[in-house]
Amino acid sequence: MVKIHGRVDAFLVSMGTASASNDHDNDSSSSSSSSTSLYEKIPSKKPWTFGILTSGFPPQQILVPVVKFVTFQVWRLMMNELVTHDEDGRFIRESFQAGNNPLPLDLTDADDAAAPMYKLYMGNPCPWCHRVKAAIALLDLEDDIPVTMLIDNAEKASKGGWILPKPSPEDTKHAIADELTTGDLAGVYNYCYREILEEGERYKGRCTAPLLVDVRSGTIVTNESNEIMVLLNDYARRKRMMEQQQSGDDDAAAADVVDLRPIGMDDEVDRVAKYWFDLLWNGSYRCGFSTSQIAYDEAAADVLKGLDEMNTHLASNSYLIGESITEVDLKNFAWVTRHDYAYTVIFKSPGGRIAQYPNIASYVKRLVEKYPKLLDTVDMPDACGSYYRQLFMLNFGRIVPYIPSVREWVAGL
Repeated sequence: MVKIHGRVDAFLVSMGTASASNDHDNDSSSSSSSSTSLYEKIPSKKPWTFGILTSGFPPQQILVPVVKFVTFQVWRLMMNELVTHDEDGRFIRESFQAGNNPLPLDLTDADDAAAPMYKLYMGNPCPWCHRVKAAIALLDLEDDIPVTMLIDNAEKASKGGWILPKPSPEDTKHAIADELTTGDLAGVYNYCYREILEEGERYKGRCTAPLLVDVRSGTIVTNESNEIMVLLNDYARRKRMMEQQQSGDDDAAAADVVDLRPIGMDDEVDRVAKYWFDLLWNGSYRCGFSTSQIAYDEAAADVLKGLDEMNTHLASNSYLIGESITEVDLKNFAWVTRHDYAYTVIFKSPGGRIAQYPNIASYVKRLVEKYPKLLDTVDMPDACGSYYRQLFMLNFGRIVPYIPSVREWVAGL
């Protein structure tokens, strides 16, 4: 033992941590042990507790089951208030569609001094908004359809979770109705239904985004993301045709023109989109909003199946359908950018990170390389972080994990 302690003392002296005097051996040993201890000192100031888990009263055999039961009942009540479930705890995605069979959008002149015809309300965290924002970017419609980016703040919203930012200079310039530019999204819905609602009555449905509004008439065109994407693609196609006619050059269409719903492929696009929606895009939500183990297990199996099938498909295909980018790829991009840092964690969506699926990872890199505008369609830390901040029933502590930017994430695939 003497030899061992002698070696330790020599080592500590060489590190400058031991005392030069043998009279301080005990103090030196104490200092050394505290610096290498795996435990920390109890702070003098710490949150107050009842100490019930250490006092033994009430008995743990009673306390734990009661707390578990009460916590579960409160959690399930909040989950059922948030979304719809069947009797077995499966998440049911309801339709809250406003507007029916909208007509094609009127072509507008970007140089027209009159107020814009439409306004599109979208929120960065929402994947259904993200797909629409990606469509606007790739179709080069940023100057055609004014966009109001909503702020997710359930504490300030009178209903739902979206509030409006300050009115833009363009909103003020064109004297757009205050109800469409201030307050929250619920106020927009109330205003657009003013001709239907009784005086003092408020819109009773869910106030969802994306929302496309005809600002001149103050009515809703549609709040269904699929319909909005169809309308935008049709608008862009007619706009190209009009520009070709005005220029007199029928061959003006470039090879890289984006058409998200190629003519003759509508049914196929819808079929493929529905397939991936069932397995992945909605499958992740079914995992996160399940309130029973059987419901979660079914949803998790679909997600795992979807990841494997998509990875296999992309081994020999550049896109999810056809030989060019379509709306299916944009919908998938909105899902895939939330998968790693939102769905796999807070929704318990299985399968691991996208980097574990080399063909999906390569596909994402190809998309952003060919269409770099996609990288500007989402703020990933804000989008993924919103799930942790707002879905408090899935994250009671509201702790937000580290989330990289979309460029950092793509670089790591």
